[in-house]
Amino acid sequence: MKFRTKLFYSFISLGLMSTLLALFIIYGEASRLIFEEIRSKILSLVVNSEQLINSADVQAFIDSGGDTQSSAYQKINGELINIRDFTRRSDIYVEYVYLLGQYPESNHYFFILDLDASGTKGKTHFGEAYPTRLEMKGDIVTPFVTTHIYSDEWGTWLTGYAPIYNQEGKRIALLGIDVRTKEIYLELEKLLLYGLVAFAISIGVAVVFAYFLSKLVSSSLSVLCDTVKCIGKGDFSCRSPLHTRDEFNELSIAINTMAKGLEERERLKMGFARYVSQYALEELLKLDQPITLQGERKKVTMLFSDIRHFTSMAEELPPEEVLKILNEYFEEMIEVIFNYGGTLDKFIGDGMMVEFGAPLEDKLQELHAVLAGVHMQLHLEKLNDKWEKEGKPRLEMGVGIHTGLAVLGNIGSDRRMEYTAIGDTVNVASRLERFTKKIEKPIIISKSVYEKVKDHFIFEDLKEIQIPGRKGFIQAYSLDPHTQKDLHQLELIQDQHRLEEEK
Repeated sequence: MKFRTKLFYSFISLGLMSTLLALFIIYGEASRLIFEEIRSKILSLVVNSEQLINSADVQAFIDSGGDTQSSAYQKINGELINIRDFTRRSDIYVEYVYLLGQYPESNHYFFILDLDASGTKGKTHFGEAYPTRLEMKGDIVTPFVTTHIYSDEWGTWLTGYAPIYNQEGKRIALLGIDVRTKEIYLELEKLLLYGLVAFAISIGVAVVFAYFLSKLVSSSLSVLCDTVKCIGKGDFSCRSPLHTRDEFNELSIAINTMAKGLEERERLKMGFARYVSQYALEELLKLDQPITLQGERKKVTMLFSDIRHFTSMAEELPPEEVLKILNEYFEEMIEVIFNYGGTLDKFIGDGMMVEFGAPLEDKLQELHAVLAGVHMQLHLEKLNDKWEKEGKPRLEMGVGIHTGLAVLGNIGSDRRMEYTAIGDTVNVASRLERFTKKIEKPIIISKSVYEKVKDHFIFEDLKEIQIPGRKGFIQAYSLDPHTQKDLHQLELIQDQHRLEEEK
């Protein structure tokens, strides 16, 4: 059998099954809605009808022992007739209206007054037992309607009940209204007829469409297959030229979107490698779930660095020489940052903004940030010795570190955006770096960082300081890179942690 023929029969079978399933679901749901709507109308009817019953007359009739010659009987009988006649509608036909009483200490009920509508049922008298209904509750305190259609010797019904209370708030009777279900079945039969007509029409249409779709699919598939093969060979610039007005056009667009995404992913991979370490990049590519790059609130450790007196130095040197020094400086600093799992957020002139713990989680982010700050200072010393031999000026650098919650995500516009961190944590770290110039300390960290790494480094307690641009005081600590003695041991801790993460 040809592929086109297989597709034709497949489409017909699919259309048949899907139409039948849809018809079944729609019919079932519509039937339920119609039934619930009718129950709601009956409930509203019985609630409104209960307001028309004079409880004093009911009590008087009960006290008379069901005397049909009493004035109370005449009044109640007239009220029930009004309820029956004025509430009959085309969609809800009230057949029987009656009042019930409850036997003492029993869940069974008896007739107080029964208004016989047609004479077919046979009028009952005061005190006769009310036939047991499966849904009747012993203590009915609120109006309700039976949840299912039930049948007896007089027909099929839905019944609504509403309690009647005297002036003292005691329930003295129960109003019952029997609504025949003939109208409900007529509505359902009409609904079923419409469904069968729609089914017949849909099958006819499906045959016509299946013929043309099978023809279109056989030609469209070859185009899509060629495109997928091209992309599979690594040519992410390949695009599907298919432009139709069916699902295959969507598939074509999806394939083109996929190819574009793979192309962008490849570019992102190459570009992102400039901002994170090779280890972080490899870990990101291994993740099953994508990293959220919009509005992600998480704990990060921020590191800010800046070259001191760089402006005055730049004024004395040729621009080419300044650029060469900066590039050499950044090359060395970024290598250190990446070595400790940091993410380069951005260059700020001659300074840097770096995150630890984003986009990948890092349980030792505070330790890595401080280690990075220490080694950045040590590597700058080596660069200074080299530059001094070459007749170039020495540089000094300040580093500020703070940890806390920040919001990480894309910021900017559709034309230009970047992934960055925003929040008070960022501001505090930046101002700690600025404060290093004021007190001439190479590295200043906040108390939140200190609490995580205090056992691994030697610190100088700066007590509470007031940093520029921020109200209040902050507990800060400084450390001298040259007084640290356990850096090698800390390197071993870092390596052991990385090995555990890889496992």
